[in-house]
Amino acid sequence: MIQPGSPTWHASEVYLQSEGNSTSSPKLIKNEIVNGKVLKSFSLSKYLLFIKGKKVIAGTHVPLREGMKLSLKVEEVSPNPILKLLDTKINSRDAVNISMILSAIKENLWKSLCEGLNHDPLFGTDIKQFKQLINALSQRLFLKPEPDLLRGIIENSGFCWEAKLKNLFLRKTTGKNNINKLATKDLKGLGSKILSLMEGKEALLKRFLSAIENIQLLNHMGLEQERKLFIPIPIQFPDGFFTVGQLLIQLNQKKSGDHEEEKRDKDLFKISFLLELSNLGSLRSDLTIKGKEIYGRFILAKDEAKLIVEENLPTFINTLKKKGFSVPQMECQVRSPEIVTQSLVKEIIKEEGCTISLVA
Repeated sequence: MIQPGSPTWHASEVYLQSEGNSTSSPKLIKNEIVNGKVLKSFSLSKYLLFIKGKKVIAGTHVPLREGMKLSLKVEEVSPNPILKLLDTKINSRDAVNISMILSAIKENLWKSLCEGLNHDPLFGTDIKQFKQLINALSQRLFLKPEPDLLRGIIENSGFCWEAKLKNLFLRKTTGKNNINKLATKDLKGLGSKILSLMEGKEALLKRFLSAIENIQLLNHMGLEQERKLFIPIPIQFPDGFFTVGQLLIQLNQKKSGDHEEEKRDKDLFKISFLLELSNLGSLRSDLTIKGKEIYGRFILAKDEAKLIVEENLPTFINTLKKKGFSVPQMECQVRSPEIVTQSLVKEIIKEEGCTISLVA
């Protein structure tokens, strides 16, 4: 079976190996379209599939979940079958465990792990590094403002772990030391290492890693459907208040029409940010950026919080202008707590079923 890291391993392809002897292999014909189902996940790149009445071991870079129904095209039959993953059709609530994501944010698993991850003398160094990484990530907004702040937060958050591993595979530098060095700067990488060493016995860490994986699946869906990306950001304020902000980015939309219309769309994207503050309560900001113009709206649940934000708006606007932006509109609104506090996750997940395209 071809393993990830091979020069011929492609992102949207599935490599099969029958479970048992050759008589258990499904009979495949080149270029035929077959359906499959994910029976079990062994790792991030190895799965047990059910195809044409047979159980087969499969390797792929695409993250899959148990129960997913797959559509695949047979590209090679021998010596090892190679199939191109066309798409998966599954209800979004089955594909992504939304309650796990919402629970992780509400309970602030980042804070819980930072304060309560059990010390083990055998893995003390790794656990200490994991807590330090959470602290550094959550304090970054205040300790060292920088142009690439958001990029740095995302790179350390765990959401890009598989992409980092893929780069190691492509560079053929997948030695143990290189992987360990990479993991020390990635919450999912380091957390997975610790959980493996503990043989999966750390329940809090297991919940955290499951939440990260579900956020990755959510973003895969969001980018495919409406080019939306959801990022929870743990934030420790200088006064010790520890909360989790929710960031939703909607990238520019491609629309049909004349060339000028398409060009204008490429300059437009939207950012929403939801945060629970100790003094203001819940606050949501919605920004629309069109070239060098920024249109903004702050939504709060309390009248007194609205007054505080309005008093500070001129300073915020002047800061944006110093960076070269113009601000045609910036306003504050008070809405009911139910509207202000609704998780930004809900703006990606729809009630009805959906199709996720997995074609690279």
